[in-house]
Amino acid sequence: MLPLLAAVVLPVVPDRALFEISDLESQSVVDTLGDARAGEAVDSTNVLFRRWFVDSGAVRATMSARSHDDLDADGMGGFARDWARQFWMLVYRALYRALVMHAWLAGILVLGMAAAIDGAVRRKIRAAAAGMASPLSFHLAMHALLMLLGSAFVVLLLPVPLIAQCWTLLAVLLPLLIWIVNSSA
Repeated sequence: MLPLLAAVVLPVVPDRALFEISDLESQSVVDTLGDARAGEAVDSTNVLFRRWFVDSGAVRATMSARSHDDLDADGMGGFARDWARQFWMLVYRALYRALVMHAWLAGILVLGMAAAIDGAVRRKIRAAAAGMASPLSFHLAMHALLMLLGSAFVVLLLPVPLIAQCWTLLAVLLPLLIWIVNSSA
């Protein structure tokens, strides 16, 4: 719900610089992934954005919907045009960030599976030794896991520069929380 609300409300902000991919964000991607993979992320973003939104006519439809003359009398035509332009800039930046996040996906999946298996084995060993599982740590870790996963998708829309190293933090915290949840269930 929050990403949908952000996608509708954020384009109202009049500062166009909030919707552009900043130099700080671009440079952090280059520093983290290297020039070749950062270039691939930009090229893939351009190809996917063009295929999904430009070639399908979605961008043209929203940008040309302002052609009614009665909207310009009260200034709503300019507002609608700016909102649509900033909305598509927001979508482009979210797609770019998702493709940058994709670089960490394989590592996150491998570490997550290893953490899940190790946590389950630890729980079985503790149960065999007449140990007790901790429902409090399970629930706390599960709530933290859900918040972390939700935040990973909300940050795609944030109007602030997002350094690429934050995905490394996700790659560390997610398997840790998966391990805690599986070992405490």
